[in-house]
Parts: sequence; C-alpha cells; structure tokens
Amino acid sequence: MPSSPSSGLGHRFLILSIGKHPAFHTAVARALADLAEGSRRHLSGDANGVHPPPATTPGDRPGNRSGNRPGDRPEKIPRAYGRTLATARRFLDRALPEAEFHLVTAETPAAAARALHHLVPAPPGTASVPLVLLDADGSGLNTDPFDRSVADALAGLAEDLPEALRDGPSPHDVLVYGDPARETAGGADTVRVRVARPYILRARPAEDWVLSADVVCALTDHVQLRHSGSALRAASRTGTSALATALHGFLTRQPGAGAPWGLHYYTGSVVSGTIADLDRLAGTTGNPVLRAPSEHGLACGALARWQLDRAPFLIVVTSGMADEFRGTLANLRDARARGFILCADTPPGAWYPFQGTVHAAEDSRAVLAAKGVPYVYLDDPDRLADDLDRAYTAYHAGRGPVFLLATPAVLDTAVTATTLPADAPPRTAALRVDESALEPVRRLVNSGPARLLWQCGPLDSEETALVHDIAARAGIALADSLTRPGSVAKYRDGQVVDAYLGTLGMYAFSARVHDFLHRDGRLRPPAEQALFFLNSRIAEAATPFSPRALARRLRIVQITREREHLAPFTDHPVHADACAFLTALRETLDVDPAVLADRRAAIAATRESTSDVIHDLPVLPMSANYFFQRLGTVLEDLITTTGYTYTGVYDVGRGGLSAIRNLPRTGPGFSGWYGRALMGDALQAVPALALTRDDNVLAFIGDGATALVPDILPTLVQQASLHGRPPRRNLTVFRLIDGGHSVIRTYREGRAGAHNDRQTQVLHLLEPEWTRTYGDLTVRHRHVHDAAEADLRGWLREEGTVTVCSVLLSHNNEGDGLSLLSSLGWQRDELPDLAFTMTRPAR
Repeated sequence: MPSSPSSGLGHRFLILSIGKHPAFHTAVARALADLAEGSRRHLSGDANGVHPPPATTPGDRPGNRSGNRPGDRPEKIPRAYGRTLATARRFLDRALPEAEFHLVTAETPAAAARALHHLVPAPPGTASVPLVLLDADGSGLNTDPFDRSVADALAGLAEDLPEALRDGPSPHDVLVYGDPARETAGGADTVRVRVARPYILRARPAEDWVLSADVVCALTDHVQLRHSGSALRAASRTGTSALATALHGFLTRQPGAGAPWGLHYYTGSVVSGTIADLDRLAGTTGNPVLRAPSEHGLACGALARWQLDRAPFLIVVTSGMADEFRGTLANLRDARARGFILCADTPPGAWYPFQGTVHAAEDSRAVLAAKGVPYVYLDDPDRLADDLDRAYTAYHAGRGPVFLLATPAVLDTAVTATTLPADAPPRTAALRVDESALEPVRRLVNSGPARLLWQCGPLDSEETALVHDIAARAGIALADSLTRPGSVAKYRDGQVVDAYLGTLGMYAFSARVHDFLHRDGRLRPPAEQALFFLNSRIAEAATPFSPRALARRLRIVQITREREHLAPFTDHPVHADACAFLTALRETLDVDPAVLADRRAAIAATRESTSDVIHDLPVLPMSANYFFQRLGTVLEDLITTTGYTYTGVYDVGRGGLSAIRNLPRTGPGFSGWYGRALMGDALQAVPALALTRDDNVLAFIGDGATALVPDILPTLVQQASLHGRPPRRNLTVFRLIDGGHSVIRTYREGRAGAHNDRQTQVLHLLEPEWTRTYGDLTVRHRHVHDAAEADLRGWLREEGTVTVCSVLLSHNNEGDGLSLLSSLGWQRDELPDLAFTMTRPAR
C-alpha cells in the first residue's frame, strides 16, 4: 500500500469503489484526482492494480466507456463538470487544505472490507466512516427495493469493517449505482416503487463525466458532514434518549398485559432522534413497530389492538400534531386504552412558534382537559423523573391514553440514573360485587322471566368462559353489539353457540334478536323478559330503542366497573368487575327447571333468517343482502369444515352493518362504529391488525370510508416487505362500492321521505384488476360482480396474500336492521298488524 507522501496531512478519508467494471473505478479515481490536483490534498491508491488517472484540467474531459483508458489524454471537459469541480475545490481549499483521499477498489463489498483491515491501525485523523461507492450491477446485486441483496451486502460490509471504522457507513455515506434500464424504466405495464433506501440510489450514468461529477459532489458532501460541517450543526445528544429509555422500560415491565405493547410513530424532525432510539429499543424486546399513513391512522391501529388484544401502546408524533388524531382520541379515552401519546412541542415562551400548540395564542392542554384526556407537560429535564412519575400514575388510573407534551430540551436529554423514575405503583385491585346489588339479579336469573337476553361488551378469556357456562346452564340468550361485534359469536372453538341470537344495536340488529324481544311488532312486557348489559355503558348505539322504551318498557340489568357509566334508566345497576359478578353468580346458580325449559324453548323458537327476499335474487349489480348471504355461506362452510377463524374489521356504512348482521363470526372484531362512529377508522386499523394477529383478517369498507382516509396499501407493503412483518395469515379487504353514502340515503328516503340528491353521492374511480408482487408479498385487486363461491373461497384461504376486492353493489333500503321501521317492511318473515297501522296513503 502506498504511504502518505506528507506526514503533515491532518485528515485521511477512505473511499471504497466496489464493482467489477474497470470504467467505474476509473471514473471514481478521476474525480478524486481532480479534487486533489493543485492542492495540498493527496490521492493515494491501493494495491489492487487500479491507479488514479491524470487529473483533469480546464479544457479536458473524462472519457466515455468506449474511449479513454486511465492513461489516455482526456478530451475537453463539459462545462457542467468544470463548474462542479471548481465549486467543490473552492470549498475544500478552505475547509480541508491538507488531506489524504485513500482509494480502495474491490470487486465485492467483502473484498473491500478485507482490504481495509490492511490499513489498521489507521493513522491519527483517519475518518471513522468510509465513503462507499458501489456499482451494484457490476457486483451482481439487485437494487429492487424488495430484493435483499444490496441491503445484505452492505450489512455484511458494515459488520466486517475494522473496529476503528465501526461508526458507519451511514445511508448518506453510501452511493449505489444500479442498472440504468431498471432504475429509469416506466410505462403502463411497469409497476414502479419509490421508497427511501438505507443508501443513496442512482442509475449508473451513461457518460463517465457524469459519474465523476457525482463522485465529486458525494465526497465534498462527505467531507462537510463528517469534518467541517460539525460546527454548523446543533450540538447533538450523546447517548440514548432518557425519555425513550424510560417509556420503553416502563411499558416492558408492566404485568398482565395482553399482546406485546406496540410502538406506533409518524416521523418529524424534532422527534426523529427519540423515534430512532425507541425503534432500536423495541427491537431488543420484540415489540411490534407499526406505521400508518397518518397520525390518525396510528391511533386507529392502537385502538383496534387494545380492544382485541389488550395491547398497550406508545404513539410518537412531532410538533403540532395534537389535533391530528380526530375523534379517535376520544374513542381511545372511552375504551380506557392504556398507553402514551408522545407529542413534541416547542420551547416554553417561544413567540408564535412554528407548529407549537402551547404558547401565548393557544394551549392544547386546555383542549386535552376539555376532552377528559390526562396529560403531562414535559418541559424541564431536571423535573423529568417527577413528571414521568405523574405520567405513570395517570397510566395506572386507567382513564385512557396519557398525552405527553415534550419540549426539545426534554427530547434531547440523554439517559442517566437520575432521569429515570422509580418502578410503577401496583395495579388497581379488582372491584368486588356488592351482595345487595347481586341478590335481585340472582333472583332474575334463577327464577325470573322466561326470556333473558345478555348483550356482552368486551370480555377477556376468563369472562368469556363464565358467560358461556352460565348461558348454557341458565338458558340465557346472548347477543353482541354494533360497537363490539364478536364479543360473543355464533361459533366458539369451532362449535355452534346455541344461545347466540345475533347482534343488538342501533343498526344491524338481527332478525332473531328482534323476534326474541318482540311480539306482533311490539316489545314484550317487562314481566316476560329482562335485558342484561355486561361491560357496557348502554350508549345510544347499543340498542335500537328510544329513551322512553328503555325507561318504561324494558327491564334492564347493567354490570360495569365505571360508576359514571351506570345509566339512569337501569333497573338493577351492578357496580363491579364483570369477572367478580360472573363468578359470584355462577356460584349460586340454581335455575328453576320450568323456567329453564321455557327459556330454551324461547331461544329455539327464534330462527336464523335474513328476513328478506332479495338476498336470493341474483340481480346485477348485486344487493348487499345478496352478496353477504353468499359470503356468509362460504364462511359457514370454511368454519365448519376447515376450522377457519377470522378477525372482522367493520367500517362505518351500510357494508359494515350488513357484514356485522349477516356474517357468522368466530371471535371479536373491530368496529368503526365504536364511540364516535368515525368513517375510515376501521380501514386505518387494518395494517396494525393484519401484521400482528395470528388470524385471518377480513375487512369490510364502504366506498365513502375509502374516500375519506389515506390508502393503507403503501404502509402495508412497506411493513410487510421492507420491515419484515408480513401478514401472518390471509388479509382480504372487501371494498363495498355502490357510489353513495348508503346509510344517509336510507335515512333520507325511508325516514325523511326525501329524494336522493348529490350530497350522498360518492364518485369511485374503479381501477382495473391487477396482481403485483412486492418481495415475498403478493397483492391483488379483483372485481366482484356476482360473488362466485369458488373465488371467495380461494381468496379467503390464501395465506400471506393481500386481496382487495372491489364489490360492485346497488343501493337499497331493505332489511339488515337499518332501523326499527325496517322491521315492519313487507319482506319480513312475519308481517304484524302494526305494519298496516303505520301505513299512510300517499298524497
């Protein structure tokens, strides 16, 4: 290896030129020689037989591949190259008047790493990070973003570097030159993906002078970032973020959580360092890192995982994003979801700061307080331990996510022993059931009316087992809800649940539930039946009944641990944990045999039915009734013959209602109707569920909800194919398209007697069918015109595949529990006299 000609050189920079094409190395060497020419900078070569060519001088031009060799006299240089070179020299002559540029050439990254070991120990002043210039095509590597060859080669290079060079290389220190035909390809038949890589990607220039100019820019950037530019940058934190370390440690230590807590983030300059630390820390403990197309999408994914898997969360977003969570923040609060939302804010006292939300003109803390969301303002590193202790206490209070507003001073604080608070306080003790509240409920169950219907809210595994045991032994009918579909379901562990009647809700109530509670179109008297709400605050969405009916025409039992959730119309309130209530009730279960027989007969007398005729009519476009009848038949067969299970995801709209009402479920699903019924929330939650659940995921999304929120496919593909977290089973998204906001249209046509107008129109641009492969993930788009069973069966069973089905539907106002008035429609299985009493002559 040639030695440095001058012992006075203060800095040494290593440049790796990797590839098998001599012309590539020649262009690299020429650029380095040109930067050293006429200065006290020096270019040294390596021992691999490639030597720097003569420097380019004004009036010369580096040759093309078909022409000059390193020893040839160059031709006249293009003006662009001359200007690039002169500008770079102007900077280097002042910033780096003395330096050695040491060029190492090799055919492969592994060979380059071996060559570097001959340079160790490096002379004082050697940059700890080399500049890497890789001819991917010349090295036999593929630059497709879903091909791992370049990433694996660079990872191997970094791992094989000498200890003195282990600081890098960083993405901006690596330039990868790919096949020009691949990197510039386009056209109608070409699927191109653009995504930032962990390196700088270029198409290899056709002319060598362009490659040399690019190398000139790359090395000058490298010098400025690694050497002279340090004075231009703000002082950076040394060490891991104290806040990241504390929050990661706290969440990891919590006992009794369901699924592993998830890290959800959307980047921003202020929080980028904290996110990087959290991303690395989450990897050490195996916690899922989950992305979304927006901050709102992060909240949707966190809400869905909390509801289904009791998974805590840490959401990180940048300054000014406190309002980007939409009403989902209130839904997280109402769900009592445990987690933190870390939102950066500007330094206190800033004068109308950019993206700040705590300053003289506004205070987002007041908004959070008004929403009932607990928060802690983190503005002083010296108080961080105490402030985090307050945050942990708020977390354990179980009042929903804890909002953390952190200033740059706190975000930039490195971890020390004094910045971490003590371990968290113990969990809250279980709320036991009071005997005086239990006794009247026990009498109802053991000796009470012939009809008991329990609508179940969220249940854990122990509560689920107790509910099914009690229902079987006491003849109790079961129903889930519009907001918590699948809390109890038609199938459990592959077996039919005889006690399950369907869904009870403002919309989507099943025909069996309606028949069970009504006679001749009217509610049965309270002496004949009682309605239980377990783990529910009996929100308006939970039933189709008016306030008057709830207060006067129904006998209601409510079990909740939230005292403020006890409804004023509840006849028998039970303030207790569900598990404690169920355990106490089962211990004293002694149902009168005659009552038990009547109850089982009442359940058997109801029959499962769509209660309309159009579900049998194959008109085109299909009705929602017809499509879901066909899909339900396929699911029934898969469940009973193959043990198929799935997690349903139901967005706000007619399609989601029809899916909730008509499809057999095998367990809990996620409903966008929860809380504020925000269109698009269920769709945004799909990636978080599909990438973390050990189950098939079926999503039912209307065209209105699809149009309202960002496309989830890029996020899904990115995490599955680039971040190594593919769907564990099958993901099928049914995009239900009828060109309108169907629920509003039904309200206007059925309840208001108004004509359809353009306010309910949704224009959907239907893409052609396609199949695309992204790495190991196959994504396909299919049109569904007639719900062929063979197609549906195939799509639902193919694992590791994402299928987006555009289901073409026609609008109707018929059935599917769209309102209590629909129970009096002419297509119902039974037509009570009340239907004719309510009929009025048209004017």
